[in-house]
Amino acid sequence: MKKKILFTVSVAAGIALISLAADSPAPKSNEADDIRELRAQITQLRAEVQTLQQRTQSLESTVADLKRPQMPTPLNLQPGAGGHSAPSIVIPSPQSSRPPTIWGQGEVNGWTYYIVPCEERSR
Repeated sequence: MKKKILFTVSVAAGIALISLAADSPAPKSNEADDIRELRAQITQLRAEVQTLQQRTQSLESTVADLKRPQMPTPLNLQPGAGGHSAPSIVIPSPQSSRPPTIWGQGEVNGWTYYIVPCEERSR
């Protein structure tokens, strides 16, 4: 009796192993489609990487330009040049030899300042 049970179990195990070992052939068309899809994704990702590299180079050059010290543009003070008129400069007239009246005096951060009128009106 033990021999029959052992024989039956071993035959069932053998059939199970043989059925599991037999690899059912997968259709090759699915693998080919998968490969084509993956290659298309690779091409798309390579194009995206190239675009991002170009953008990074552009941004890095912009940052380098911003870090570089820039010279201020010189003012053209000649009249009529560039369509701009020269700034008017107020020169005090030498009408009197006395110093101008000081309207106020103050101090900010250790610096003394004075409020002096540009012109004095005669009374």
